Amino acid sequence: MRPTPLTARKAGAALAALTLSATLAACQPQISAAGAATPTSVPAPTDQTSTTGGGSHGGSTDGSTADSTGASTSQASVPQGLESFYNQDIDWQDCSDGTSPFQCGTVTVPLDYNNPGGQTITIALKKLPASDGDAEHGSLFTNPGGPGVSGIRELEAQATALPEELRAGYDIVGFDPRGVGQSTPITCWTDEDISQALTDTQNGKTPDIGPSNTASSKSLSAQEKMDRGAADAARCAQHSEVPELLDHVGTRNVARDLDVLRATSGDATLNYLGVSYGTRIGAVYADLFPGRVGRAVLDGAMDPSQRWVDGEAEVTAFKEGVLRQYVEHCQAQDGCPLTGSTDEAIAQLTAFVDGLDQAPLTAPDSSVTVNTQEATTIIQHFAVEKPDWDALTAMLAPAMNNRDGALMVAAKQRTLASQLPTTVEQAVAGANNLFMSAAVICNDYPDTGSTSSDWDAQSAAERKASPFFGGTSNGMEAYCRGWGHRAQTPPQETHAEGSDPILVVGLTKDSRTLYPWAQSLTDQLDNGHLLTVEGYGHVTFGSNACATAAMTDFLVNGTVPAEGTTCAAEPQPATDGGTGN
Repeated sequence: MRPTPLTARKAGAALAALTLSATLAACQPQISAAGAATPTSVPAPTDQTSTTGGGSHGGSTDGSTADSTGASTSQASVPQGLESFYNQDIDWQDCSDGTSPFQCGTVTVPLDYNNPGGQTITIALKKLPASDGDAEHGSLFTNPGGPGVSGIRELEAQATALPEELRAGYDIVGFDPRGVGQSTPITCWTDEDISQALTDTQNGKTPDIGPSNTASSKSLSAQEKMDRGAADAARCAQHSEVPELLDHVGTRNVARDLDVLRATSGDATLNYLGVSYGTRIGAVYADLFPGRVGRAVLDGAMDPSQRWVDGEAEVTAFKEGVLRQYVEHCQAQDGCPLTGSTDEAIAQLTAFVDGLDQAPLTAPDSSVTVNTQEATTIIQHFAVEKPDWDALTAMLAPAMNNRDGALMVAAKQRTLASQLPTTVEQAVAGANNLFMSAAVICNDYPDTGSTSSDWDAQSAAERKASPFFGGTSNGMEAYCRGWGHRAQTPPQETHAEGSDPILVVGLTKDSRTLYPWAQSLTDQLDNGHLLTVEGYGHVTFGSNACATAAMTDFLVNGTVPAEGTTCAAEPQPATDGGTGN
């Protein structure tokens, strides 16, 4: 390793590329410090059979029977009682927002699939028609992660970056899952909340709207998190047009909506590209409807068999481990502000960051400050997510030695214009993201039965093992206890017996969806195939040329990568621990 001089120039260059989340990040399955991340109470099973024949596999826990009719059926079998929903025609129209060449449409689905004759809700879609005008392969449905993220907005943002082979061969379809955006939404905020979020942005603050800071707080007790969860759920029920939706926003319901969208789009099978939380939707869909799986890619995979709290604990341990590597790197360089053993250095960093709520970092000639949550996010980015260890040291040295927060304030300032809301629409979208993340997580995972004292003891033990990042893995557990709208069925393995090949993609140093989760999902699936990608970051489609080409080849040509295929990191690390990103 060749040491790199610690200069403000180096730090400044890296700051330009930093992205701090103002909300739960779209492709993030955990709730973290200043940013972001699965879903409904599950009805009792009912006897639903196919109306057109074909076999079935693995009855679901939400009342559905997984139907396996295969691609030879022009219209895949319709679950009994859902004929009116499956037989809709989408009235695709030019979008009223003028976003050419997109087309927009809506589909009606049951609020509760166990009661299809009851209340209905609307799912909004946006389609980018195939560039060749033919759409040889039909529709490609996409989900950008979350939960709580608008698939419509993300398709608009990413459309121009899609590989031309996909653009030519498919109609690309994004949709807003139930509860989100232009679909029947959950609303948990007032006009005053939105106004305050915009005021915070104007004053250089990260808006505090939604449950993320509650779940990730090290200072709040489990009981306080429970109380806030209960208060938030009550607000959502008060302000939502369909308050009953709070019990029906889970992943299984989204997967069932997706099958209706497939059918009403005229596709016999589902071609699907899901990233991060979108992999959970895809995996659940495959398990419910294995015979309707077309070409499916799951990039940055979650493990559907895992409890939320266990996954959070694994993520915490991973991040703490990488941080320890950073500390060792820092101490081998000149100018490192961290002294003593690795444990002592971590304790110093933790104490410094924890103290920023009482005494935030400041910078000359700026009203912007950096608090505990924001500093944690900055450190997580530079140390773990997109490592640039020397740049991080260049920021920490003046901050810890002289209370000079100029570089850390600059890191925050560089993201405000693009990441924080400046319009009412952006503020509403951010609030929806945050609350829907919590709603889905609470609806996906049953209550574990732990007590507040159990959670507090667990947090204390985790803080001892992982002083910097630890102490919050069970935060959503406590929050969801107060939230109250919970699933009844525990996480279970996903097999998708008899499906066509499913391509699972895992990034070896992904700190949001860990690489072992991709391995586990691949092993669970009856016809799962793993593509390994080396490096740091989160998901790989569009960011790693080798992986993007392999996924595109699979979606367009059906080519499954050879077993053991591995894509190298891009770009190659600039220094030991740094990616050069």
